[in-house]
Amino acid sequence: MSTRVRPHTAGAAVARTPDDLLRIVRRTLEEDGGLPAGTHVLAACSGGADSVALVHLLARLSAERRWRVSVGHVHHGLRTSADSDATFVAELARRLQLPFFVRRVQGLGGANLEARARAARYAALADMAREAGAQAVATGHTLDDQAETVLLRLVRGTGLTGLSGIRPLRFLAPGITVVRPLLWCRRQALRDFISQEGETWREDETNLDPRYARNRIRARLMPILVAENPRFPEALAHLAEVVREEEAVWAEWVGQTLRRLARPAEGGWTVPLQEFLHLPTGLQRRVLRELAGNFPAVSFVHVEEARRLLRGGQAGQELALPGGARVRRESSSFWVGWPREATSLEPVPLPVPGRAWVPDLGLVVDARVESRGASEPEGRWEAELDERYCKRDLVVRARRPGDRIRLKVGTRKLQDLLVDLRVPRWERDRLPFVATGDGEVLWVVGYRVADAARPAPDAARCLRLRAWPLEAGATLEAGAADGILGEQLPAGLGGSARVSEGQEAIR
Repeated sequence: MSTRVRPHTAGAAVARTPDDLLRIVRRTLEEDGGLPAGTHVLAACSGGADSVALVHLLARLSAERRWRVSVGHVHHGLRTSADSDATFVAELARRLQLPFFVRRVQGLGGANLEARARAARYAALADMAREAGAQAVATGHTLDDQAETVLLRLVRGTGLTGLSGIRPLRFLAPGITVVRPLLWCRRQALRDFISQEGETWREDETNLDPRYARNRIRARLMPILVAENPRFPEALAHLAEVVREEEAVWAEWVGQTLRRLARPAEGGWTVPLQEFLHLPTGLQRRVLRELAGNFPAVSFVHVEEARRLLRGGQAGQELALPGGARVRRESSSFWVGWPREATSLEPVPLPVPGRAWVPDLGLVVDARVESRGASEPEGRWEAELDERYCKRDLVVRARRPGDRIRLKVGTRKLQDLLVDLRVPRWERDRLPFVATGDGEVLWVVGYRVADAARPAPDAARCLRLRAWPLEAGATLEAGAADGILGEQLPAGLGGSARVSEGQEAIR
């Protein structure tokens, strides 16, 4: 498949004034293709100026574009003003006669609060989009957010992929896409626009907290650079666009190379050594990154250590990389993979209603009781179980020795079923299962539901399970787990919680 690289002309005329906004938003969405006519879009609104402008602009464009627009608000419960924010957004939706949805997030305390809040926010938005019947979630990321993201990555250290910044489109959950209509709009232009509309907005006091790196970039570093070049934010946004398009070409080249050289083996990949060493240096680095899961923690230094091992190491020598991957040199080949058996992982409880975050298996599983008439299971990544299982202790885990599954013909060894389903051997130990706490296997995620666990044909309600990649729940600053090798993994899963370095921070 060839990669079509096209210029993003919205960036040629960045929205700087209120008069530009509608034209630039319209052009951005036309070129990215994120909101075709007839789409139902959930506008994520915190109550801040950017998201309030987003709601107004989508509502204004909805008639000509034949969109249906709803408003979604996530109540994090982290600030004293959170209740007032939710009331403000509800009133905004009422005045614009738009459907309103809200989710309150619980249990966000503890370490890595920013990442946990991002993960919970996007999971809540996916829930609201499903409830609304929306196919897209629109967020209010602006050109200034893009510039701050690129600059923050430069300060922390990044490769070219990291400079691609915030993507205009990304996967959120099955059937739901995140779109960024304001990515070429300046923050001040949006504030001017809503002021002219006679609208107000809420200020998030945490945006001034210098404990957060993004706030320090915005308040301290960016003004110095803008004093040198008043169009510095636009320059960074244009850089991100150029890099993103060129990364698409790189991705195709890396993918072709991997499909030619890499062969699955022992929970990882084996590659002929001499053929790899004859690749250009830049391609070697990218191939190694992709094989190792594209974890952001795998730095330039780690990749160079791996290349030194492959050039001059001895057969049997091994190197550990961040994220759990290992590189092992053999006499005529090398192996990259994860040696730890997933069968040793602890089961993750799955509450009903609620969800299980399973980073070691690379997915989120959601469980809730629903009417069977609400919707049919969507492809392989949804399952319907009998409602009685909502009263059982459920877990998400990997397979265990002796696992069996109940089918119409009786119980079968899970190992035999996986062979019949042609699940590759190297995937079986990392395949997620939903089971009861006492060991009854209910769903081989992506492959098969136990016949004994299905609801009766005349049942009015069921326990509906949904699974999707852990990109929304990653504690890394990352997005969808859709690496180049993902096509060789179960469709819809990204492998062992793999995330790509350049995917944007979920804010």
